[in-house]
Amino acid sequence: MKFKLLYYGDILTNPKKRAQHIADIRMQFHPQLKKLMEFKPWDNLSKFMMPNAKKSPITTRHIGGIDWNPIITPNLKMIAELDILLMHPEIVGVPRSDIDNRVKTILDGLRCPQNEHEIGQNTPRDIGPIYTLLDDDHLVTKLTVNTSHLLSPNAFVGRGQKSPDAVFMLIDVNVRVTEGTLENLPFMV
Repeated sequence: MKFKLLYYGDILTNPKKRAQHIADIRMQFHPQLKKLMEFKPWDNLSKFMMPNAKKSPITTRHIGGIDWNPIITPNLKMIAELDILLMHPEIVGVPRSDIDNRVKTILDGLRCPQNEHEIGQNTPRDIGPIYTLLDDDHLVTKLTVNTSHLLSPNAFVGRGQKSPDAVFMLIDVNVRVTEGTLENLPFMV
């Protein structure tokens, strides 16, 4: 099962307010994942994403007064393979293009917060559950990162980003089932 996620914005390697920076990244993925849950076979999981669902393979986390719904969880016996195209305005190969810390930051933005300290102050608390790709980043079993020079950084000016740390990212997500269950049967394609 494959789909794509898009991200445009800053990926800071050592921000002063790391929790808020990660929260801002999560909030770019949330509407995309929420939309994904409207389509088959993902819509089958939505019945489990409610408080007190019986025999739920989804672990809705209640952290900081917010319900977090990861769509890839250990209970579903699913893992993710990520192929990331990272485009940035720097010339590829210069010291400023810090790939490893940027990838760590984006992986943190794809997973649920693990405790209240990982939730940013400005995370909305009134929008219902927030969707994340991963319950935890240990569910990523393959990671490929390709970097390229973003030749048209002005293409995203309408988004209010003009930072030298702004990147455009296309993330190909390949969801794989590790063990067949009734809940993950529709994902075995």
